[in-house]
Amino acid sequence: FGMASASAADRPFDFIVYGATGYTGKKVAQYIVQQYPTQLSMAIAGRSKDKLLAVAQELGLPESSVFVAALPDNTKREDDDENQKTKEQLVQVLSQAKIVLACAGPYRHCGMPLVQAAVQAKTDYLDLCGEPQFFDDTLLECNETAKAQNVLVVSACAFDCVPAELSACLVSKELLKKYPGTQVAGIEVCHTFDGVVKANATTFHAAVDGFHAASKGDTKLSRKKVTEKFGITKAPKRPEDWPKLPETPGNLPTYHKDSDSYMLKFPGADAAAIMASWRYLRMQQPDTYKDRPNPRLSVCFGVPSQMTGYKIVGMGAIFSGLASFSLGCDMLHSNPGLFTNGTFVEGEAPSDADLEGGSFCTYTTGYGSGSSSDTEQEEEEVVKVTCKGPEPGYVATPRMLIALALTVLNHRDKLAFSGGVVLPGALFGETTEVYESLKENGINFEVVDQTKKDDTTTRV
Repeated sequence: FGMASASAADRPFDFIVYGATGYTGKKVAQYIVQQYPTQLSMAIAGRSKDKLLAVAQELGLPESSVFVAALPDNTKREDDDENQKTKEQLVQVLSQAKIVLACAGPYRHCGMPLVQAAVQAKTDYLDLCGEPQFFDDTLLECNETAKAQNVLVVSACAFDCVPAELSACLVSKELLKKYPGTQVAGIEVCHTFDGVVKANATTFHAAVDGFHAASKGDTKLSRKKVTEKFGITKAPKRPEDWPKLPETPGNLPTYHKDSDSYMLKFPGADAAAIMASWRYLRMQQPDTYKDRPNPRLSVCFGVPSQMTGYKIVGMGAIFSGLASFSLGCDMLHSNPGLFTNGTFVEGEAPSDADLEGGSFCTYTTGYGSGSSSDTEQEEEEVVKVTCKGPEPGYVATPRMLIALALTVLNHRDKLAFSGGVVLPGALFGETTEVYESLKENGINFEVVDQTKKDDTTTRV
């Protein structure tokens, strides 16, 4: 260990977990202690001293690794002395570590002050955020300063959106390697889950607020501001002779052969993150990307039967209808269990037994520009990738976050950018070491060998 940026190299802690008293934050801290007891130095931070000390005692951390730091209120005036002291205290705390792992959400409500403090402290920042508007708002607010300070600000370092983003990068890379001269014309991502029965309600609340913001046009407005501020040109139009692949499932479940499941459009942030990474590459590396059309993109999830798919479509229609209005949002927030068939229940976090039985597999297919849209014909330019891991929300997510943080810590010189507000695909996509780090932490990316009938796989 020890290849962090020069300004942070002598700091006492490798990582500081902000929000370590929350359900997911505690899982992240536990994982570091269990897997890297001597290799990494960790501190924990948050607002409640008593709760932080309880977590430290449970994890066997010394009191010297506990930092109390509230988040400042960005709506207050600059001359508010108390709020200014809160800002300074937060910057001082974050200055103790090389990387802050931000685990306190929803990020639209409390994320920005932590990002700003991290940039000021010259501390790299990674979070678990799956909120597309936050991606854009952070880019607008902090990208230029972060670049100038050589500070990395990286959102979506969790199941939202690591498997999808890095699978899309890997399948693109393998497609261009296997078929020289082709272009990536289409990418299909399909998540499947097994034994995932319960999730923390905080995730549901973030989804409600995010959908409501999108329905009001807030997300679209943030995206427009990014385009205008950074002068980003649209990607060129896809050529007419490119295959119209992948096919999108629409509003009804569609059979997916590779996973033997029925696909529906995935409601998470994956598609937004992938496209935001493409946009960032066009913005930062225009000579390479400005004339490259975006692939056709489909991000889905698979369910075991059509009947299950129809039930989810019905629940999704109720959710989207209610989340479009403030009163409907209040109804959703007040009883998440009712509107998710018991998956998200307030105050009922998944048990260890619930988590042990869960797993995921993400199937990704890349189509070259020489592929055929005729499903009766053999598609000539196709590469397939899988990403597999344990229960996605609270077992795989800490592993993904730590794997990416270790890549920043140890292989910063291999990354695409040295500073700025960026998503995993754009930052890590071409970095072999990130796939190795993920594998070491139990998240396996594999390239499917389609020359054999059993579709054998090659580990990355």
